[in-house]
Amino acid sequence: MIKKVRLFHKFALIMTLLVVVPLLIQGIRMININREALEVSVLETHTQLARAIAEDIDDYVSGLNLDLAFVLAFEKFPKMSWQEKMKVLLSVLSRYDDFILISVLNRKGDEVIKAHNPSFLQESSRLISRSKEPAFIEAKMTGVPQVGDIYYEDDLPCISVVYPLEAEYEYVFVTATLSKLWRKIDGVRIGKTGFAFLIDSEGRTIFHPELERAINFEKVTELPIVRQALSEFGTSIGVDISGEGFRNENGTGMVGAYAWAESLDWGVIMQQAKSEAYSSIARMKRNAVLWIALSILGSVFIAFYLAKSLSRPILELIVGAERLGEGDFSYEVKVNTRDEISTLANTFNFMVKKLKEFQEQLVLREKLAAVGQMASVVGHEIRNPLGVINNAIYYIRTKLEGSSGRQLDPKIQKHIGIIEKEIVASNKIINDLLGFSRTRPPMAQPLDLNKIIEDSLSAVSIPETVKVEIDLSLELPPTLINPDEIRQVFINLINNAWQAMPEGGTLKIRSYIEEEMAQVEVTDTGCGISPENMKKLFAPFFSTKTKGTGLGLAAVQRILERHKGKVKVRSRVGQGTTFIVSLPLAK
Repeated sequence: MIKKVRLFHKFALIMTLLVVVPLLIQGIRMININREALEVSVLETHTQLARAIAEDIDDYVSGLNLDLAFVLAFEKFPKMSWQEKMKVLLSVLSRYDDFILISVLNRKGDEVIKAHNPSFLQESSRLISRSKEPAFIEAKMTGVPQVGDIYYEDDLPCISVVYPLEAEYEYVFVTATLSKLWRKIDGVRIGKTGFAFLIDSEGRTIFHPELERAINFEKVTELPIVRQALSEFGTSIGVDISGEGFRNENGTGMVGAYAWAESLDWGVIMQQAKSEAYSSIARMKRNAVLWIALSILGSVFIAFYLAKSLSRPILELIVGAERLGEGDFSYEVKVNTRDEISTLANTFNFMVKKLKEFQEQLVLREKLAAVGQMASVVGHEIRNPLGVINNAIYYIRTKLEGSSGRQLDPKIQKHIGIIEKEIVASNKIINDLLGFSRTRPPMAQPLDLNKIIEDSLSAVSIPETVKVEIDLSLELPPTLINPDEIRQVFINLINNAWQAMPEGGTLKIRSYIEEEMAQVEVTDTGCGISPENMKKLFAPFFSTKTKGTGLGLAAVQRILERHKGKVKVRSRVGQGTTFIVSLPLAK
């Protein structure tokens, strides 16, 4: 009992450590991996949104340039009359509702013609000078289109664009509204706290969901992400790389990303409250901790269950080993775990069974060794008197027939025949005893096995009710055998075959080559052999006949083993039996 408890606790502790420690390590590692992945995903979302807004701004500027290029499509525009130019300008305004007004400037920057979009509040139709406009001054110097600074008129975001014409003294001046672009940017939201705002290259707010801050061009350089964006001015995109985010003017922790519009010096700042952005990370941590705790509890429970399941069959094996050590071969270890331990228990039981069989075989071999020694002595001692008796009977028969000159008295003839028959039977018993008791390798030589089979068949008196069929292969090469011993093998098998057919039948003998060995089949159509008798068919002294020593088949097996051959048998009750003899070919 003490061993069982100690073994159980060892198993429980080891299994708990093997399960819990890796689970904790892997759980913490997976939490960190998922946290980092979620953080990257959040920042990637912010970055993509900032980039998308920057691309929308670039697309808007490109659209303005394309719209103004419509005017340049008229090659004769500089040579048109003022009335014709006005028609072109009004056509442009009617097609592009983002344009508030469009005018043509001379080389000094003075308006020479102007058209208003009726959808907006009309300015004075009086022609004014645009020479002080920074966009005009830059376009005049560079000869390329220029976009002016953003400004607000009655909460309406506006921008000016100056487009030089082919004529050196004329420019197209456009005032356009950014309302559609602003509404589009304002519609980009992440959750409840995530939004975008725009800054210029000086860190001033030019768009913000809180419009007042944009109208006042509020400076936001105190925000770390704005300072970072300004320090990397000219870089297309970026994120807050500190990993800790930043705090807005209210002290709220934020995370975000930025992107610069390539066509303008405008920066897009995308920000969101850190608590909201990383809320999924907090939920993931809580769920992960909960599942890890539940997994640990479940693992501990399973570990204790497995420890108990493992220790119990091992203790059962220990009891079985102790009983085996005491010489008890009847004890059977019963384990129903259906795993490797069950296999071990079955192997242990099989080992005990085999040990018992080996012990029985060892006892039997000791007995057979003694019997063999006795059989060898008895065989030699009896064979000599039998030879003398046989010679004496032959002499008596010869003298009686010679002295009377006529046939012997039937009674005398009958008794002499009985003596001769019993001498033959006794010789067979002696041959079986000697064949069973021999242990030395046979004096083998290459011989024609078919000839040995024919000799054996002629030496056996087979009843007329038994039909003999012979199919001997003419291609059978010489076989390495001792002729006398192999002849005894076939005589025993042929005798057994016809004796198994008391009512008559067919005896078939066939020879052939298979697996580089000579094969001989002796088949009868007799009563067959039951499965119970098949197991002990070659056991010494086993016989189903009323007469016989039970050494015939045992001698057959012993002789073939000494010739490095073997014998197999297949039988079906009521249909017959086939003995298959295999012998090595002579090389």
